[in-house]
Amino acid sequence: MLGRGRVPPCDNIEAKQFHRYFDDKVAAVRSSTSDAPPPSFSPTSADFSQFQLVNVYDVVAAIRALPDKSCVLDPFPTSLLKAIVDIIASFVTELFNHSLSSGVVPEVFKVAYITPLLKKSDMDSMDSRSCRPISNLSVMSKLMERLVTRQLLSHL
Repeated sequence: MLGRGRVPPCDNIEAKQFHRYFDDKVAAVRSSTSDAPPPSFSPTSADFSQFQLVNVYDVVAAIRALPDKSCVLDPFPTSLLKAIVDIIASFVTELFNHSLSSGVVPEVFKVAYITPLLKKSDMDSMDSRSCRPISNLSVMSKLMERLVTRQLLSHL
């Protein structure tokens, strides 16, 4: 049973149909904005030229603050990650710092498990326009995202 305010998944839509709908939607947005002028930005007084390296304490704190949820993309449950945090923290820190200093995000961090959910419970679950995509990233991707977000928010 779904909780209050929860909307059921669109279980009856084929993946190809859902994919085609969103591909068409992206193509339409690109087409409608193809003649738009390039974006302009006003420089700020504080320059953000690169990310700062993270330390082991930041990584440990971020891992311990994770909710006990997991994604199908994760090789093991978040509870296990929390249990071995002291063992793997230095390795995770090195991975994140290499990514931040090189400006390259590991490809595996860009993979998402997408679940279509109905926008509203009274909509037609057979119509892809009635659904919205929910992307679930791996826990490692979320961790790095949170550490980067802290730096960006601090800068802003």
